[in-house]
Amino acid sequence: MNIVQLENYRQKLLQLKLALLTDNEADTLSMVEIHPAQLDGLSFRQQIQQQEALKFKQAQLQAIDGALRRIEQDDFGFCFVCDQAISEAQLNFDLTVTRCIKCADTAFD
Repeated sequence: MNIVQLENYRQKLLQLKLALLTDNEADTLSMVEIHPAQLDGLSFRQQIQQQEALKFKQAQLQAIDGALRRIEQDDFGFCFVCDQAISEAQLNFDLTVTRCIKCADTAFD
């Protein structure tokens, strides 16, 4: 992978991170700690869904930070398991992927 490709991936990752951080700020502001006894069932479920969505976004941010570190360390685009190159199609689908398709498939066997 050349320097231009790596920089393009880095820019895409930074854009994703910015979008998630902006969303997280809005989510955090909208989430208020409310005791379950104060809520009806639907509102409590909505609160739980918001919390789960926030956890998912935090996990995405961690994955993006990991991908950015791999770019800095020249490890981006290589499988953690077999050290083979990850296909560009796979990277374009998920910039934070850490395993090639072969190793990802065997992880679930």
